[in-house]
This record gives sequence, structure tokens and C-alpha cells, in this order.
Amino acid sequence: MNIGFAGTPAFAATILDALCASQHNVALVLSQPERRTGRGQKLTPSYVAKLAATNDIPVHTPTRLRGFHPVIESLDVLVVAAYGMLLPDSMLQAPRLGCLNVHASLLPRWRGAAPIEHAILHGDHETGVSIVQMTAKLDAGPVYLTKPLALTSNSTTASVTTDLAHIGASALLETLDQADKHGSFGQAVEQDEAQVTFAPKIPASAGQIDWSESAQQVARHIRAFHGRDMAFSFLPYNGRKVRVRVLEAEIWDRSESNVYKSREAGKLPPGTIVAHAIGPIISCGSACLRLLTLQLSVGKGRPMSGRDAINGYADIWRIGGCFEAVSGATPRA
Repeated sequence: MNIGFAGTPAFAATILDALCASQHNVALVLSQPERRTGRGQKLTPSYVAKLAATNDIPVHTPTRLRGFHPVIESLDVLVVAAYGMLLPDSMLQAPRLGCLNVHASLLPRWRGAAPIEHAILHGDHETGVSIVQMTAKLDAGPVYLTKPLALTSNSTTASVTTDLAHIGASALLETLDQADKHGSFGQAVEQDEAQVTFAPKIPASAGQIDWSESAQQVARHIRAFHGRDMAFSFLPYNGRKVRVRVLEAEIWDRSESNVYKSREAGKLPPGTIVAHAIGPIISCGSACLRLLTLQLSVGKGRPMSGRDAINGYADIWRIGGCFEAVSGATPRA
């Protein structure tokens, strides 16, 4: 098949890589324009644009898509994966078989820009990939194929994104091969509108940890932000605020431990450091969290274990010290 591909981040690049290795012809690629990144703010092409260039595929990076449909009229299908721009109706109808979206959820659950983060934040036990025919309404088209992925207490946005990229690539090729053999993508299933949930984009500011939530919910929050902006909190110290990014944590509910008594911890304000002999242990709305991997805004600013943070910066982690409460209504999922 003669295919166009529209995508931007690493998730999409994994799918494009599988397409390039298949029998299908990738005729062109669309990606978002170069962005300034890093300390030097150097203009950098997207993951997808870099991969396309490596494979000698023509790359288009339009800032607007109105009037772009003639470019894709010769295609059999345009595949879209985390492109980041809405396609106008004229583009949705331009290829012979329309446009397919590789969406990182089991639709109709989690339509929108941040399906993986929302699945983790809400404690879903399963997510997956949907291959969906694109329509004017976002993520609302008929679904040709779904592939599930089990979520565990260790799943993070980073790990799930990687897994779903590979699952999505496989599901996409299965769908395209169906059209190659039979002339269509197969029998599509309309989405049940009564089961729709939405996954709007989550701003970086929402990464601040609300310690008044249960330890289970705070742990989900940390895992949901692992792989993007990272969950964070502020710890007052000597008249300043130390920003603590939390990369990994575990629920600590061990009443038999000498360093933690659940009844005693329950009397402390959320966010209080209740122990630190084996790494920082922080009280939450219910139970506590042990911080396993974190990053401080002091020192070299590199990720370190909770134990190393205590050993290297013991004066910051005094027992009874308390993280700053979230002020106002921080956006949540």
C-alpha cells in the first residue's frame, strides 16, 4: 500500500520504524515543526522527522493544514499517531481509504491527548491500543482493531508508552495487511457513546504532589508523571524551597517497623517526613510513601536513590519536616 504517516514523538517513531520495515511504501511523512530544546535552545526536529530523513522519506512540517489535502490525495491511507495537530475534514477524506489513527487506549475509554496518564491516575487494570477510522470528532470513529495491555502497580507513563508503541505497530500492520488482501480494513465497530471517558492534556503544573491524597493515589500520580515532566513537591529548608522530583516510590504501610507506626503517622500533617533511616518516608492522607528515586534542585541535580539523598543531604530531611501543601486547586485528572 501507498501510505502517508503523521506523527511527532518517540511513540510515533516506533510505529513509523515498523512501517518502514514492512512491505508497504511510506511515501511521505508529516510531523510538527522543529522545536527549541535543551539548554542551548537549539532548533531540533522531532523523533519522527529524524527517522524519516534517515530513511530518505520526504518530510513535511506545516504550521497549518488548511489546503494541504492535495499533497495526500494519491495515498491509499494516511496513518496518524500522536501527531499533535487536528486534521481538517478535507484531509480526512483525501486518501483512498481515509485516515487511520493509532490511539493509545481501548476506545471509547480515554479519548484525548493523554490517555496513558489518565489510565494510570485512575487505577485502570488494563489499557491498550485502538486502530480507529478518523472522523471529524476527535477519537470518535469506528474501531477496526484493539489490542490490550495489562497495567500493574509498577506501570509508568514511560514504560506503558514504550509497550503500546510496539503493540500499536503490530496492530497497525495487521490492519493494513487486511486491506492489502481484501480491499478494506475489515469490519469496524462503532463506539458506545455511553462508555466514553475523556483524557485531556495534563499541564506540567499538575505534577505537584498533593500529599493529602491517599498513599495509593500519590503513588499513581508519581507513576503517571514518570516519563514526562515528573511529579514534584517543595520542601522548605533554611528559608528557601528545595524542589524534589519523585521518580519512584512505594507504599509504606508496615506497622511492625521500628521506623513507622501507622497510628502515630496518622496524627501528622500530610507531607511530613516520618522517618529516613532507609530513605525518606512521607505521610499521606492515608498510609505513607517511601521515596525510592528522586532528584533535588540542590547539588548536581541528578537522579539518586532515597538512601543516597539522606546520606548526601541529611540536614534537608529532618524528621518532622513537611513538604509544602498544594495551594489552590491544582488541575487533576
